[in-house]
Amino acid sequence: MTNVTIIVCTSLVLLCAIQSGCTKVAMPKVKMPKMSMPKLPTMGADDEDSTATPRDLLTAKLINPRANPDTPNLTVGKMIEFADRYLACDCAKTRFVRSWEKTAEGYRLFTNSEVVRPIEFVCADIEQGRQCYLLEIDRGPRTESIEDRFVPGSEFIQFLYDNGVRCARETPCP
Repeated sequence: MTNVTIIVCTSLVLLCAIQSGCTKVAMPKVKMPKMSMPKLPTMGADDEDSTATPRDLLTAKLINPRANPDTPNLTVGKMIEFADRYLACDCAKTRFVRSWEKTAEGYRLFTNSEVVRPIEFVCADIEQGRQCYLLEIDRGPRTESIEDRFVPGSEFIQFLYDNGVRCARETPCP
């Protein structure tokens, strides 16, 4: 091949490349439907689930003296699980926990129960982890007698353990 042939071939290839780059391909006009994206949840503190047990309480050990020596040690998270099971056993459609509130000494638990006033947990951090003491529970002034109005925390824990492990209901929920 001569130099002239190489130059002509190169020019033709270059001209074809330039021409193909300038070619406009006609696209059919299609009207796209307007769509809006769903709102994504924000990550702020206002959107937190107030019924969720605070993370630092999930594994916090309850240190109340046990009402029954055969009852195993429980964590706050396990006690709440038993309370939810107990309510589900009665075919309740709500959770035991309505909301949690941080206090100076621990947490206050607001329940969906009409007969249990807010439950107080006094907590402390030790080397082995977090531990909490469940204070006496007030059932409110609608209780029949003053002796039955207040329940020691250890008895409340025992009640939830006994009734949350196994369900007395044998028939299905309506």
